[in-house]
Amino acid sequence: MKSILVIGASRGIGLELVRQYTEAGRRVIATVRDDAGRERVQALGAEALTVDVANPASVSGLAWQLDGEKIETAWYVAGVIRRPNALTPPTQQDFDAVMHTNVLGAMQT
Repeated sequence: MKSILVIGASRGIGLELVRQYTEAGRRVIATVRDDAGRERVQALGAEALTVDVANPASVSGLAWQLDGEKIETAWYVAGVIRRPNALTPPTQQDFDAVMHTNVLGAMQT
C-alpha cells in the first residue's frame, strides 16, 4: 500500500493533513519532534517517526526509517516562528532557530 508522508505533523497544517488523510482511510507516516506530537499523530491513526528537521543527523535517519516504503505523496510543512509580536525584532537565537528549521531543514530533507 502506498503511503502519505507528512514532514512536520506535530501541530497546525501538518496535523490537519494527517487528520484528513487518515479519515479518508489512507496510510499516513508523519514526522514529529516530541512525545506530545507523537501522541497527537498516533491518536489519529498515523505512524509517527521522530525527526528534527533542524538536525542533519536526525534527517539522515529518516531515510533509514522509510526504507522500503512506497510514498505516493510527501508534504513538507515543518516550520517554526519565534517572535512575540510583529514590532519586536527577533533575537539572534530565535533567528537562527527559524533559519535552521524553515530553510536549512527543507534543504536537508
